[in-house]
Amino acid sequence: MGLDYQKRLKNIENRRFDNELQKSVLSDSYSAADIPRNVKYLMEAMQRIDRKYNDKTTEAAKRVQNHLDSGYDLHFSIAYRTQGSISTSTNIKIHSDFDLLTIIDRYHYLGQGLPNNDPYTASNPNSDIKELRKQSEDIMEKIYDEVDKDGVKSISIFNKALNRKVDIVFCFWYNTEKYVDTSSEYYRGIYLFDFEKEQKILDYPFAHISQVNTKGDSTNDGSRKAIRLLKTLKADAEEEIDLSSFHLTSIVHSIDNSLIHYSSGQELNIAKQTSSEIGNLISSPTYRKSVKSPNGTENPFNDDKTVPELRKLKADLDSLIDDVKNEFYYGYFEKGQLIYS
Repeated sequence: MGLDYQKRLKNIENRRFDNELQKSVLSDSYSAADIPRNVKYLMEAMQRIDRKYNDKTTEAAKRVQNHLDSGYDLHFSIAYRTQGSISTSTNIKIHSDFDLLTIIDRYHYLGQGLPNNDPYTASNPNSDIKELRKQSEDIMEKIYDEVDKDGVKSISIFNKALNRKVDIVFCFWYNTEKYVDTSSEYYRGIYLFDFEKEQKILDYPFAHISQVNTKGDSTNDGSRKAIRLLKTLKADAEEEIDLSSFHLTSIVHSIDNSLIHYSSGQELNIAKQTSSEIGNLISSPTYRKSVKSPNGTENPFNDDKTVPELRKLKADLDSLIDDVKNEFYYGYFEKGQLIYS
């Protein structure tokens, strides 16, 4: 069964609906009657979200930070960082969610092999992070109508004025040997905290963001276009595709830069190269299990359960590629009918 492009284009319109303008923010070519829907879908799926919308999301996170800072009564200081797809311009919605990392800044954990000459004993870290969460919940409930406290690692608020959701994620610092040597936050990790299991979960979000942005810049936005395309296909799939944004980003990150470097009219080629990479992941267990995450610390496809999901994703992508190829895609550029940056 073919892809329902009318429905999928409507999904894109909904994801890009501006409440203030009361219209969807789309490309100049979107309304052209003589451009086939499948071509429009490919092009729109790869388009970046305008910076002004991402800036509003950042503003919502900044407001949350200010409220927290003015409301806390803690014996330790807090550091804030942000993460999420708008940090890499790979989001596909103008009202994107955003993570505000809220990090205990009085002490830190040390990586393996680093001597701890001044161990921290003034308080219990697990008790500290629980108190941090409790006070955060109390502060947010006094200010926002919509506060979701069900998250295992975070709480969420919805800013109605800016129409944005912000996740407040509670963390500890984790200092690696390279961070100690260089003071570069690229090498610094965080411990997320699972409040149900009372377990710490190591992550390196700053290296992830840096690597995704470096590849995006090196490919003239080609890798970002590929990530947006995969996210769009997952969001619009008739059958749920159980792959996270982290998986989709890792697929694209494993493609050689030269194969997905963007220039005008190369959208179809980027789609083909992305499909080829998914095919490699499916067909070769050895290769699939060797693929690293952008920050180089994880193997996202080590679990064979990802294979059926990769097949579903590739099937939709290949249907799109075949449909667009049949429309003499490049001719629309030659005629100047497709206006995309």
